[in-house]
Amino acid sequence: MKTEILQKNKASWNLSAERFFGRNPLPEYGPLAPVEDDLQLLGDPSGKRVLDIGCGSGHSLLYMDGRSAAELWGIDLSPKQIHTAQNVLAAAEAPVRLFESPMENDPGLPINYFDIVYSIYALGWTTSLEETLANIHRYLKPGGTFVFSWEHPFFSRIRSQDSSIIIDKPYHEEGFITMRDGIRLLSCSSTK
Repeated sequence: MKTEILQKNKASWNLSAERFFGRNPLPEYGPLAPVEDDLQLLGDPSGKRVLDIGCGSGHSLLYMDGRSAAELWGIDLSPKQIHTAQNVLAAAEAPVRLFESPMENDPGLPINYFDIVYSIYALGWTTSLEETLANIHRYLKPGGTFVFSWEHPFFSRIRSQDSSIIIDKPYHEEGFITMRDGIRLLSCSSTK
């Protein structure tokens, strides 16, 4: 089941990569959320090694490069996203290392190495939160910073119709979701 979900997610992100090109990267944490410039959750990244979990098009890493991060690392399930990120980061000042891999798997990243690990709107696509967080814990240096963002559960459960707001799924329902655009299936599982 996990392999099937990962294959569907990979295919979905390969199809939808262009739609999400540069959408909601740092300094944004997602739709309607405060931005890093106001929150200061990551601190000063200058001279620090950073890892982006679900790096997508690479725009969040580009933001970190603009703030003088020492090394830019990223991991993403989609080969199309990795290719796009390579292009976006081609002129980066800091060295860039990108890995095509599910976040649940360790593609050989260094242990106790990163000062900052973050995931902007990607962590919710994991098939195993436990494995993903265990990896992140191993990657981070002692005392390092981990920041992530994800949508509030109501965000994908409400819609507007005429002048009303409709809740179309239970708040506590877990499992797979399908994005409403009807063009592609983006699967997510929060169950074990």
